[in-house]
Amino acid sequence: FPSHDTAALEHELAQLHSKSSALLFSSAYVANEWTLIALAKIVPNIEFISDSKNHNSLIIGINHSRAAKKIFIHNDLEDLESKLIASRADGHTPCIVFESVYSMDGDVSPIRDIVHLADKYEAITYIDEVHAVGLYGFHGAGKLEELGLQDRIDIVNGTLGKAFGTQGGYIAADGVVIDAIRSIAARFYRDWE
Repeated sequence: FPSHDTAALEHELAQLHSKSSALLFSSAYVANEWTLIALAKIVPNIEFISDSKNHNSLIIGINHSRAAKKIFIHNDLEDLESKLIASRADGHTPCIVFESVYSMDGDVSPIRDIVHLADKYEAITYIDEVHAVGLYGFHGAGKLEELGLQDRIDIVNGTLGKAFGTQGGYIAADGVVIDAIRSIAARFYRDWE
């Protein structure tokens, strides 16, 4: 079980992202990697639909998950939609994996449009807000907070090691999702205390 301090921080992070629960990891990189691996075990027919400019941690997590995957052209909504259509036609549950602010170019994803496509094709959404937390939104929760879309994304990844100036990474999501990931993933709080 998490320590009182860890549980309190997870509660604060969940509130920050308007989610019911959060899970701390040793870094945001590890959070991405192990959450995606865990999702492939939780949702057996999952297919990751990943932006072509996603961070290495997302790429490694998808590869290590051994789940089906498709790569869509960076921020290209038509290509994303075609991949979602193909994923559903193949009997998969698509999971769109993308970033809010991309680290190399600094560009922002069309989050509102991606969420619309996710709703249309009943896709899971996984967003990396590492380069947005602490910088955007009234409370510093990132681009989702700034755009009023916190309730439209399933899983949010963030870091404590950039704008917040400490150490560690986390995910925030529905409590059932967090509990399932906690039971499968490695390298979260209990592994680095």
